[in-house]
Amino acid sequence: MPAYTAIAFAPVQGFIEKSRKLRDLYGASLILSFLSFKLVQKAESLGLKVISPGLPTIQEGMPNRILIKGKFERNDVQNTLLKEWQEILKVCREWIEDNLDIPKDQYYWSQTEDKKGRQKGEWERWGSYTWEIFWGYGESDKEAIKKAMDDLETRKLKRDWTAINWMGESSSLTGTDAIAWHQLGKESKEPGRSIKETEQRQLKQFYHRLAWILDDPYSRNHLARERTKESIPSDEKLEKYFQEDSSGKFISPGEKLSIPELVKRLVTLPKLAKQIGMEELDEGFKDIFRDAGYWTGWFMGDGDQVGDKLKELATRPEIDKDKQEQDLKSFTELMRNWGKGFQNKKDLFPQGKGRVIYAGGDDFLGVLYSEKTDTQEKPEKVKPIEALNWLLTLEDHWKDHQNTIKQEFNLDFTYSVGFVWAGHQVPQRDILQHCREAEKRAKSLGRDRVTLRVVFNSGQFVQWTCPWDYLHVLSNYRDRDGKTWGEKPNWTHIYNDWAQLKARHAIRLQEMEELSINKELALALFNLYFDNAGEKFKQERKWIDLAGDNSDSAIVNWIDDLVQVGWQLCRNSNI
Repeated sequence: MPAYTAIAFAPVQGFIEKSRKLRDLYGASLILSFLSFKLVQKAESLGLKVISPGLPTIQEGMPNRILIKGKFERNDVQNTLLKEWQEILKVCREWIEDNLDIPKDQYYWSQTEDKKGRQKGEWERWGSYTWEIFWGYGESDKEAIKKAMDDLETRKLKRDWTAINWMGESSSLTGTDAIAWHQLGKESKEPGRSIKETEQRQLKQFYHRLAWILDDPYSRNHLARERTKESIPSDEKLEKYFQEDSSGKFISPGEKLSIPELVKRLVTLPKLAKQIGMEELDEGFKDIFRDAGYWTGWFMGDGDQVGDKLKELATRPEIDKDKQEQDLKSFTELMRNWGKGFQNKKDLFPQGKGRVIYAGGDDFLGVLYSEKTDTQEKPEKVKPIEALNWLLTLEDHWKDHQNTIKQEFNLDFTYSVGFVWAGHQVPQRDILQHCREAEKRAKSLGRDRVTLRVVFNSGQFVQWTCPWDYLHVLSNYRDRDGKTWGEKPNWTHIYNDWAQLKARHAIRLQEMEELSINKELALALFNLYFDNAGEKFKQERKWIDLAGDNSDSAIVNWIDDLVQVGWQLCRNSNI
């Protein structure tokens, strides 16, 4: 009697998105892959067969959704995940306590011997309550795999964790997570009480010491000769140093992190990653340079309806159970191999101007940016048109992948992507949320498309969604086969003419009393500047694909979005 277990845990996107620096994103990805890898290892140690994900021996990019042949008891799943997560927390906490030159009796942030079995400390609470674990089970017939997947989805509708009633000071990131420092958890804390002046000073000293010890101290020549290998400069010297230089490879001295944020940062330290058994961040890693005038391009992609495709492979009536298992395994192996190749591509970005942060196969996240340099010289900026020209090539990187899936499994596979071009003052956590929203918009408007969102320092944004086939309209209207449909757009003329017509209400984006939206003038302008493209779209019945429907409102707003985004990315460029 065949039986299958489907497993997932959460939060994944939330864990990744609560990130301040590029290093946090890598740390979050490393932790998630490591926990999934440990679940797979545990299943195999119990004699169970891992159906998906494929390549179970490769930790990097391991997805958090797992299918097992046999019954992987829920308690075993939960105990394994919590044990490995608690070990990560323990290693990070003990490293700080051993290296920060603060007496052990001044740490209040973890459970003491006399409180074991009675009250958890802050680190122990995070060890117990960070993750939701979901478990589905199916057996007895040909649809056992589908039953396990459906059971998992049903159970995911319920919550599976207990929230912590945080007390005391809070992190500036979420407003609820307490700041990680040695006085956290000290008795007599009152909810909502502000930190006293003496505590503020101790808090600053804690993070100054942590920032110092994490970075390479011997690169600071003017202080290196005044210290031994084991010592940390006095708090006065650290204060003076960080007034002169506020940069930090791991932690900027002005940052205040919660426990999970701190852990995401620490696991990128090679010695700690090695101790845990986790993949190490490459030595050439450099953070993003985000001074005034330096914009960054973020892209988040996800395979369309992957869950439905897995269910289809598991329920095809003409295929026996062994073939279903093999197809699922082969499909996920193919996905993971593509993700690994995509992440490691040497020619994916202009030199020194981009990274793929993670690529699990059906989802990925990356960034186009200017790397910090090892000198005082500022790096070269990534120009808007560079970002667009790169984006125009992105779809090419999964064309062969799509063809292979079609040939081997008779499945049409597409990706939807959210691309965000963000100003230097937009917080990274906000950028990631914009990426998620842009990707969702691309999926909701038909999938197999990309949403471009330009986010200004004020937080306002403009966006445009388009199928991959017609993204070239932004550049020179040359299609994917190389056929030129028209001359290069003159974005200055287009934008000014469009703005004038909108200001005079000749072009309306919203219905008004007794004044309906009329697409004719908008289409006339579009045809003028894009070589009669609007008429071609009409003849080929493409407006439904492009704008969602053939209504005047949808078409006019699609053209308006195109003009706003095109102006931001393409003006003052030779394309």
